[in-house]
Amino acid sequence: MDALRPALRDATAADRAWLLEAVAALNDHERALHDTRLPGAAMAAAYLATIERATVDQDGSIVLAVADDGPVGFIACRVERGDTPAETADSNVFGYVSDAYVAPAARGRGVAGLLLAEAERRLRALGVTRLRLGSLAANTAAIRAYRKAGFADYEVVLEKRVGGG
Repeated sequence: MDALRPALRDATAADRAWLLEAVAALNDHERALHDTRLPGAAMAAAYLATIERATVDQDGSIVLAVADDGPVGFIACRVERGDTPAETADSNVFGYVSDAYVAPAARGRGVAGLLLAEAERRLRALGVTRLRLGSLAANTAAIRAYRKAGFADYEVVLEKRVGGG
């Protein structure tokens, strides 16, 4: 597929309906990969409100990638400030990409890389020297896009079911 070069801009209140659909689609995609995710329609409004609050409270942004026919992706990023005594100062303050989504028709066309580069640009301007993000282990397409953008493994979270679940 050819690269897609959408315009990047901050999300506005007028984008909320599209963002709700995107958040729901992202969660439905992850739900197919792991049973910890709720149906997208059941969680989208509350989760989008959480993203919006975090970006306001933590020097963040929600950035849309917009092509001729409208939005094709978004990324949410912010500055995380911790106080873990075992970690360095630059590890306690880092840029965090909480969510990234590219519409199915735009996948594989460079949109994720553009959004990640924009998040990096914005967070670097705020003084962070490290960027972090997370992914379900089974989301191999996302992990491939993140690695292509220069991300490498930092921590691994392992899970084990116990009890009657």
